[in-house]
Amino acid sequence: KEYSQGMDSLFPSRLDENISSDAPVRLVNQIVDELDISPLLSTYKGGGCPAYYPRMLLKVLFFAYLNNVYSCRKIARLLQENILYMWLSGKSTPDFRTINDFRSKRLKSCIHSLFTQIVLMLVELGYISLEKQYIDGTKMEANANRYTFVWRKRVEKGIAKLKEKRRQIQEQMLAFTGMDTFILDDDELLRSVVDVCQGNGITFVQGSGHRKTAEQKLFEQVAAIREKQQEYDAHLTVMGTRNSYSKTDPDATFMRMKEDHMKNGQLKPAYNLQLAVQSEYIIGLGLFPNPTDTRTLIPFLTALESGYGRLADHIVADAGYDSEENMDWIEKKGSTVCIKPREYEYRKTSAFKKKIGHRSNMVYDADSDTYTCAKGRKLHFVTEKKQRDRDSGYERTVRTYQCENCQYCGKRNQCQPTRTGKKPKQNKMIQYNPYYQSLLDKDYKFIQSKKGIQLRINRSIQIEGAFGTVKGNYEYRRVRHKGKESVEKELLFMAFGFDLRKYRSRRDTDRLQQHYLEKEETHTVAC
Repeated sequence: KEYSQGMDSLFPSRLDENISSDAPVRLVNQIVDELDISPLLSTYKGGGCPAYYPRMLLKVLFFAYLNNVYSCRKIARLLQENILYMWLSGKSTPDFRTINDFRSKRLKSCIHSLFTQIVLMLVELGYISLEKQYIDGTKMEANANRYTFVWRKRVEKGIAKLKEKRRQIQEQMLAFTGMDTFILDDDELLRSVVDVCQGNGITFVQGSGHRKTAEQKLFEQVAAIREKQQEYDAHLTVMGTRNSYSKTDPDATFMRMKEDHMKNGQLKPAYNLQLAVQSEYIIGLGLFPNPTDTRTLIPFLTALESGYGRLADHIVADAGYDSEENMDWIEKKGSTVCIKPREYEYRKTSAFKKKIGHRSNMVYDADSDTYTCAKGRKLHFVTEKKQRDRDSGYERTVRTYQCENCQYCGKRNQCQPTRTGKKPKQNKMIQYNPYYQSLLDKDYKFIQSKKGIQLRINRSIQIEGAFGTVKGNYEYRRVRHKGKESVEKELLFMAFGFDLRKYRSRRDTDRLQQHYLEKEETHTVAC
């Protein structure tokens, strides 16, 4: 044929003629068409009549995140250049501002419900079972500058120094004017100094060649203390219960990351990303400021229970979630705990068996309620006390036992090792939590059963595989937005793209109904 760029007849009469029937874009189109977007439509004033239909923009955003396209400018350009995006949008060409406004404002309050609908859709088709949940966390670096930290200890030290400076100024006021200002706050103290300056007819001066009066110097000192105190109070308000935050992203907390750019253990601003995975799909996502996973489990499971109307029958997690509070909460909810205890691997080693001072290596006599050490001496019950958690308020009971006599014991250095190498002054004491131990015994029995071993194998495969795909294959190691709400929304889009890819992969390999890997005999497991 003769070459001519103006030959319009070369274009298909329909855009979808060149799109295969099993293309991912058709799957996105089908899923979004089945979603209930009434919560999204309610964000428009009076029901509204938007220039671009919300369902179309939702399809475009989901398909963009499926293909690792996160920039609104790139999405806007693809709507003019890519036939797949043209077909989704019906040849509409919203600019990047419209797309960004839709993503950041309209979807702010309903993205969680949309994601939940997609998961429930897969549950109804039998591709996901909510009977088991594999949970783990990772640290995702925030979109914040690395050296914009504010530390709680530094702020508290600054407040203590201000308190001393304020006391010195109050003593000067007492000696200078005879006024007792020790009960006044910073604002009242500043007004008192102003009244003194006005009463003495003081004129404030600035610059070289002028000598400041004692009253003006006093005023400037009080004003500086007041301003600094307000700055410290603002830091503590933003920080809340955390120990640090970033000035460029106040919701981010400084954490120790695996990717250490300085090779010296330096902290970086980050979020603790929690994922719940089942049948290799991401079914839940949460962001927390806690550097460790222990305190994230209960609020994360509460959010999952609220979204899906039920809690999984088996909660499977690693040793980072081991705590009495977590196990007790899951037990009272009627679910089975499958959390690997912290000392599970350590108890298998010969070093633990040689640790004669550990309670587990002593003989317990229930009749006399005593422990017998390696030397044959008795440890009697001393006291029982309640311990309350400072943050959550959870209360636990701890029993204390003490040896009757540790003098002239040839095994004391092994039983009571000290950092300094000096002999301890008091007899051997051990602490024991009966309820926590009963939870651990039940957990040990389950995780060592055939079903428990299979669940731990699947936890390693599914949840670690999800993090490996996101961070390794997608190269998604640092978030692109600031603020917890924006970051969580961004990660939910990423999770939708992950689930869609997983669905297509499992469909192509005929594994849609396979929920977890089964093995008839499993002798060892590493998780």
